[in-house]
Order: sequence, then C-alpha cells, then structure tokens
Amino acid sequence: MISKEEIEKAYNNYSKEIFAYILKSVHNHEEAEDILQDVFVRLINYSIKENVTPFNIRSLLYSIARTICIDNARKKSKTPTIELNTSEIPFYDANSKEGDKSMADIVNSIIPKFAEPEKTIIILRQNGLTYQEISHITKISERTLKRKVKKIIEEIRKILTDEGFIIVHDTISKSDSLNN
Repeated sequence: MISKEEIEKAYNNYSKEIFAYILKSVHNHEEAEDILQDVFVRLINYSIKENVTPFNIRSLLYSIARTICIDNARKKSKTPTIELNTSEIPFYDANSKEGDKSMADIVNSIIPKFAEPEKTIIILRQNGLTYQEISHITKISERTLKRKVKKIIEEIRKILTDEGFIIVHDTISKSDSLNN
C-alpha cells in the first residue's frame, strides 16, 4: 500500500496538471474537482491490490483520470430525453382579435404539422431554451439544430407569405429564435 507521505507528494506534484486534464474533458470546475478527488481515492484503493512506485504514479493518475472522465461522459449520455406532448402546450397571442386570423394563429396551426423533432425544437425555442440546451435535450448537434431552425423558419415564412402576410427577410438576425 502507498504511504500517506507518498500520496501527499503525488498530490503536490501532479494535482494541478491532472486537474487541468480533467477540466478539459468535463468543462465544469466543480465536477473536475470531484473527479480529482476520486482519482486519488482510486489510487489509494489500487495501491492496496497492486504495487505502486514513485515511477508509475503520474501515468497511473492520468490513466485513472481518463477512465473516470469516460465513465462520467457515459453516465451523462444515458440521461433520459424529455418527451413533449405539443398538443397540450398553450400558445399566447397578445395581438389576437376575435374573428381575425392573426399571424400567431397561423403559426400555431402550422406547428402541429411538423414532424416530431421539429415540433420539439419549436416548443423549446419558444420557451427560451438556448441552442446548447436544446442540443443536449434532443441529442442533436448544435450545428444540425441551427440548420433545422433555419429550415423551419423558411417553411413558416413561405406559409405566412402564401396567407398574405408581408415578411421582411432582411430584418431577421442570424440568431433566429422562433420566439413570438
């Protein structure tokens, strides 16, 4: 078993570089600190079963850190996705007048016609989620997600134009949001 002094020496010598290695993987300071602790706990447990020398401690720490980061990423990827029933989500239109079919009414009637991934994206964007958050929920890359949003907006613009609304394309920013 590795001695307390050897653990302290290894911590003093390698903790900063192992922490930086972990932080590159998890991108979260608190999570990286937790993993760093786990690395040293696993080092102690490993040293009970196997011989650990000062010559192999650094490589062993990197190996343990890599394994924990991979396990952590696998756990995160197994988080359940959220299924949304879009028919239950109410839409609010501040400009709606009774008997007058507004742009929001038409957009709200278009949304159910989209396929399920697009409906989910529309609802999540209308509720203020960022592309990164939606990407995590839907398991779609941000680049693909932005491409889908652009396609959705183009389809909605076409339908609104066909309904007689004047849509000015130049006033839409690069971060089209699908928000009302």
